[in-house]
Amino acid sequence: MDMTKGEILPVFVRFSLPLLAGNLFQLFYSTTDILIVGNYCDTPSLAAIGASANIIFTVTGFFIGLANGAGVLVSNRYGAKDGNAVRAVFRTVLPASVLLGLVLSVFGMFISPRMLAMIAVPDEVFAKADSYLRVYFGGLLFVLLYSICAGILRSLGDSKRPLYVLVLTVVLNVGLDFLFILPAGLGLTGAAYATVISEGVSAAVVFIILLRQLARIPSGSSAGNGESGPAAIIRSVLRLGLPSAVSSTLLNFSNTFMQRYINGFGADCMAGWAVYTRFDQLAIMPMVSIAMTALTFTAQNYGAGELGRVRKGIRTSAFLGFSIIAAVSALLVSFAPPLISLFNSDAEVIRYGTLFMRASASFYVFCFGSMLFCQIPHGLGYAAVPTFITFAGFVLLRQTYLFLVTRVSASPLPVALAYPFAWPPTMLFELLYLGRCLKKREQEEKNKKTY
Repeated sequence: MDMTKGEILPVFVRFSLPLLAGNLFQLFYSTTDILIVGNYCDTPSLAAIGASANIIFTVTGFFIGLANGAGVLVSNRYGAKDGNAVRAVFRTVLPASVLLGLVLSVFGMFISPRMLAMIAVPDEVFAKADSYLRVYFGGLLFVLLYSICAGILRSLGDSKRPLYVLVLTVVLNVGLDFLFILPAGLGLTGAAYATVISEGVSAAVVFIILLRQLARIPSGSSAGNGESGPAAIIRSVLRLGLPSAVSSTLLNFSNTFMQRYINGFGADCMAGWAVYTRFDQLAIMPMVSIAMTALTFTAQNYGAGELGRVRKGIRTSAFLGFSIIAAVSALLVSFAPPLISLFNSDAEVIRYGTLFMRASASFYVFCFGSMLFCQIPHGLGYAAVPTFITFAGFVLLRQTYLFLVTRVSASPLPVALAYPFAWPPTMLFELLYLGRCLKKREQEEKNKKTY
């Protein structure tokens, strides 16, 4: 989709709805495991999924950050109508992604038991979580290949076909979950096998789709241009993606310490946390979809020299996002207990899950604002400062809060408030920096016209 033309709100809706649907299916994809495990396995198995989540995100977050840098580069080149440069980016990042995926797979299997020990996972949960993580990281390359190929497709304005692939994969994952967990009796490990196999199928299909899409893009002006050489592309991807990659890794590593605090309240609390995090991810889906739409919109229009349209896109994305997130928050706060009970009927699990959900959902509008105003500068070519602001708020401020509050309270509620505590100040500083970025880019455009 060319996002440099047409009415802005319809453009946002057409792009973000398939993206949102895809994110929801992706969540349903991962939620299938916890839903089936929560109802057909024991509480320690459910707690093991919760204990594993941030370890997975710590390893994959680095890759996703770099992939976002590649996506911004693709959007810029596509917005500038430079098909040769788009294909050059793909030819460079694909083999680099395979190599990095293999390294992260080995690294993930190596650090998993050590991180589980570091966050004090109880003995009754440890072995199950370790087994789950080893299988997951063994197939990590498939997860990462899907992410990079689907991300490039979205950067080209195609948010529909990644959705179609995801629907197919979700159906496959559900079938394999039931097969491996119930008849085969593999329990939690079976859920991990189902995920790896399903991701392998989705990676293969989306790769073929991307190859065909790239072949249809008209050639541009960069054939033989040094800026499209492998070394220049790697430098650009690192400039745009490395700050986000490092920050994401540190953020998720920081969140593993959050898990350590949760683990101290026992398996019921861990299970309640695991269920809550799935609804948290559900609420984050529209935030991510709108923020990524704004990123792609900004990158394409900046590449096309349409900064006035960028400003209009910011206003549109803010209005759309804040309206939707306010409604989602109200629903989660109002219906927290019955929603938690869908995954587990234990009264203590429901109590903990409800506590966590209401504590976070009440402040989701600030979470969305911090996410949106961080992503838009990336589309303008500014990655380091907004990434640092997010890191300072979500890691440094949050960990300081946790260190202090756990010294004066033994209740899980102050721990649950650690996430929303960091959102308002982070949003404010991201918004202030975005204003500076826009003014700087607009001054650069005026200088170009003057000369």
